[in-house]
Amino acid sequence: MNQLDSRDRALLADLRGQLEVLEPGEEVLPRLLGTFRESLRAERMVSYGVEVAPEQYVASFCHGVGFPQPQGELLETLNGFLRQQPNPWGYYDPARPAPAQRNRALHFSPHAQVESQAPPLPDAPQEGWRRLGIGPEEEAQVRQRVSTAAGTLYRRLGMEHMFQVRALVCEGPALLAWVGALRSEPFTPREQRLLQELIPSLQRRLSVELRLREAGLLGSALEAALEALGQPAYVLTATGRVVHANSAGKAWAERSPRALADVTRRYARGEQGVTDASVTPLRVPGLSTHYLLVDRSSEAQASARLHVLSERWELTAREAEVMEHIVQGASNKTIAARLGCAERTVEVHVTHVLSKAQVESRSALIAKFFQGP
Repeated sequence: MNQLDSRDRALLADLRGQLEVLEPGEEVLPRLLGTFRESLRAERMVSYGVEVAPEQYVASFCHGVGFPQPQGELLETLNGFLRQQPNPWGYYDPARPAPAQRNRALHFSPHAQVESQAPPLPDAPQEGWRRLGIGPEEEAQVRQRVSTAAGTLYRRLGMEHMFQVRALVCEGPALLAWVGALRSEPFTPREQRLLQELIPSLQRRLSVELRLREAGLLGSALEAALEALGQPAYVLTATGRVVHANSAGKAWAERSPRALADVTRRYARGEQGVTDASVTPLRVPGLSTHYLLVDRSSEAQASARLHVLSERWELTAREAEVMEHIVQGASNKTIAARLGCAERTVEVHVTHVLSKAQVESRSALIAKFFQGP
C-alpha cells in the first residue's frame, strides 16, 4: 500500500480522536459511518455484527449510509438472508474468521464480476484465496456458495456491481463488526490504507462497547440469580455498604444494616464465628473486593418469607403487616394496638389474608407461612 500524505495523516488523527471522545456506552459506528464514507470517497458505507445462534445466524446490528432502504429495512433484509444460510457462508466464517482476514482491509471486485469466475480480490489475483484463508480444495465450494446465496442479497440491496473495501474487525477469533465501503469504481491503495490504519482504533472502541454490554448482561444475570435464591442476599463492600439487595433482602437491609455490615467486616478480617450467613468474596480486576452475603438467620428468613409470600398472594402493604403479626402469634387486639387502628379493621384484614392465602384458620396460615417461601 502507498504512503499517506500529511492530509491523510491529519484525517486519520481526526477520525481516531472522534473514536476516543465519544461517551462510553454510545455506539460509535452509527455516529461515524458518514465520516468514514466521505473519507474513503465511497457511495455507501455499511457495518453489521453477526451472532452465531445454535441453528442460525442473527444480525446483532446493521448500520448503513447511502442506501435507499431505511435502517430498519436493512436490518430486516440482512436477518432474512442470514437465517437461511449454512455455516459458514460467503468469503468468511462469522463464528471464527480465518486469521488471514482478521483486522485486515481487503479490496473486493463487484459480485457480478466474481460470478463470471473473476478472482474476488482484484489487487491480488494470484494470492486472493490465500489472503482470504481459503485453501485450493475449498475454492470451488466457496465460489458456488457465494454465487447462489450472497448474490440474492447483493441484488436486493443494489450492490452487485459495486467494488468494496472491507475489514473484519475482530478481538482474537471473535468478530466484533464487518465494516465496509462500496462504490462503482475500484478503491485506490490509499483508501484501502486509510481503512487499515483505522482498524486498531475501531477494534479498541468496539471491544469497550462489547465489555459494557456484557457487564450489563452479567449484572442482570446476577440480579436474577439472587432473586432465584428465595433468601435474603446482598452484594456488599468490605465496609458493609449494600451495593445490591434482592427483593427478599431489601426490607431486612433497611431494618438491620448494622448487622449486615458487622458480618461483612468480621469476615473480611478473617474472624471466626460468622454464623447464620454464607459469605463469598467477589473479586473483579480494578475493583476492591466485594462480598456476596446470603443471610440464613431465622429473623431474616422470616422477613424474606413475608416479602415473597406477600407478593405471591398479592397482599396489600397493610395486609402484609397484619400477616407479620399473625405469624408472631399476636391476637387481633394486640395487632390493633400495634398498628393504631380499630380491632374490627384488623378482623377485616385477617379475613382478606386468610382468603388470599387459601387457608381457613390462623394456625393453618402460620403453618403455610413457615413451609415456604
